[in-house]
Amino acid sequence: MDEVGQLLVHTTDGVPANQRLAYWREGVMRRMVPLGVEGTANPFRGRMRRIVGDGLELIEFASEDVVAVRSPERCRIDGCDDVTIDLMRRSSNTLMEHGGTQQVKAGDLYLVDYAKPSEVRRGRHCTVGLTMSRRLARDVLGDDIAPRAGMKFAASGLARVLWHHLQATFDEAGRMAVAERAAAAKAAKDMGLALLQATHECMADPDRFAHGFHRAALGLIDHECGDPNLTPERIAFALDCSRAALYRAFAKHGEGVSAAIWQARLERARRTLGSPEGIGLLVAEVAVLSGFREMSNFTRMFKRRYGMTPSDARKQD
Repeated sequence: MDEVGQLLVHTTDGVPANQRLAYWREGVMRRMVPLGVEGTANPFRGRMRRIVGDGLELIEFASEDVVAVRSPERCRIDGCDDVTIDLMRRSSNTLMEHGGTQQVKAGDLYLVDYAKPSEVRRGRHCTVGLTMSRRLARDVLGDDIAPRAGMKFAASGLARVLWHHLQATFDEAGRMAVAERAAAAKAAKDMGLALLQATHECMADPDRFAHGFHRAALGLIDHECGDPNLTPERIAFALDCSRAALYRAFAKHGEGVSAAIWQARLERARRTLGSPEGIGLLVAEVAVLSGFREMSNFTRMFKRRYGMTPSDARKQD
């Protein structure tokens, strides 16, 4: 049994060109059957990276032109009924037939139900996604899963935060420890379930998925903390929940929303001061880029947090 947090890599590198599709079909893709694309001059090439989670897995899949099919017969035979929230990270041309026919563009976040047949025609592409057991999805959606096959999520709020989290997780996966990847997978699961619940009930429920909303809010704060106008009210609005519910989600972790915003700004400033990107920037410019309006406030908070002034921190690095 694979260890939670383990990173597994599958690639066609080193496999003879005329054996790659067979290798991919028999040894890698468990849910779909890959087929060659007529008229393409390029032999199939693919790479899959999987992060093992508890009751789920995060999957990054990249390949050249391919057709992937899940037939009604395969659905009956293998009994696989997992549910995936997939993000199309890069795509030259993708057409998906799954609960209807639609084009999938780079940036689209959508639902795949492996209990239903599907066919996907992809040019060169890369997807990242969260695959969970049907039991987890059913706890949120009840029996209302199949009608949502192929559904695209709105590119805002929780969906946008999960969008960023999935990409960042695979960008950093090779540099993360096993425990860190396990934590990233759990955060993705919590955010994914919170997103399904919010989509299903047309309103987010932070009290039910407090951990997922907490992680989503932290992700949003980390991404937006350079904006000096970022407030708890704006975060609650972006996540489609009340300010009181957001505060409760943070309180369960012994934290405050405003404190988390200021901490993210300080951490961004500290990283910038010690990074190649920060070379040539005045300390005052770093403060502005990190969301601080007043230099005196920035210096005071930075020294309280790190025990040194921003200028001293830059010399130390």
